[in-house]
Amino acid sequence: MPLPITLDEAKAQLRADDDEQDEEILDFIQDAADWVEGFTGHILEARDVTEQFRGFGPVALRAWPIAPDAVPAGAYMNDAGATVALVGARLDLSRRPARVMPPCGASFWPFRNADQLFTITVRAGYENPDDVPRQLCRAMLVLISAYDADREGGSIFADAEKTAQRLCHRFKRHTL
Repeated sequence: MPLPITLDEAKAQLRADDDEQDEEILDFIQDAADWVEGFTGHILEARDVTEQFRGFGPVALRAWPIAPDAVPAGAYMNDAGATVALVGARLDLSRRPARVMPPCGASFWPFRNADQLFTITVRAGYENPDDVPRQLCRAMLVLISAYDADREGGSIFADAEKTAQRLCHRFKRHTL
């Protein structure tokens, strides 16, 4: 899946007419997407996302959005060091954050230690770049401009990052 900002859109933002900076601009696009994903938890390009957890009960995913038909896959390492699949994990998408719960009829994951590290993998993100909220795309364009104008990461980039944070604020998952 392509990112929501194309090379042509980024070049228009930068007023770059030639092709000699294309590779660098593509890097700017990826860096801006990574920043937006890191700040908001919104996955801009649909893919399988793996998150790590500890504990016995349901876990809250950071990644969003998650398709209603997504199937979570979990795994952990047993005492012998072998990978064991967590069978029957259930997905609750009734609110954000989405939660992954132990199998039906079980209240806990099947480990003996609350410090047991386990992973959940689920397909998350926007399947269609046109579905990405425009404010997230705008934040990417602001960051792309700053990457080009302030290659040392000075005050121009700091101001751009504040603007991107304001644009992305309502999409960020807030935790207590």
